[in-house]
Amino acid sequence: MDDLRTRHEQLLESHHGALREAAEQLLAQATWSLGTTALLLTTQGPERSRVMAVGDLGRWIDHLGPDLDSFVRLRRQGVGTEEAYARCHEMEGDTFLRAWQAIQGSHPLVSHDDLNRFAVLSQQGFARTPRNMLVVVNWGDQVTAFLVSCDRLKRERQDRLV
Repeated sequence: MDDLRTRHEQLLESHHGALREAAEQLLAQATWSLGTTALLLTTQGPERSRVMAVGDLGRWIDHLGPDLDSFVRLRRQGVGTEEAYARCHEMEGDTFLRAWQAIQGSHPLVSHDDLNRFAVLSQQGFARTPRNMLVVVNWGDQVTAFLVSCDRLKRERQDRLV
């Protein structure tokens, strides 16, 4: 956990400009919605930071559709792949089979449930005082999300002025 926290801190330092821009936008928003500002960081590719709406995260992170959420939940509970597949096929039938076939050959990093959890985390951060912003990091093989205090950016700016 401490290693991940350190990696998050290092990533935030290297994306300070995007973090400041996103925080300014977030502080200007009066209410939370799926249009609320978040920051997506990636460790690979040409565009390594993107200020975006929480509701747009699914456009930029490869994810499973909602028809596979029950399968993901079962797997996370420790149910084996074959058993989870059989249960979902029995419960959801052709809907599950079509969703399963659609993802063959791809390696989505998050589920639809995960995207919903990111929205809930953003909502919780928005309600805090000082306000916190959702930062999502696509490491290439996994995705992590955390909150950053917008007050932190104000303090850093004041420290630089002194």
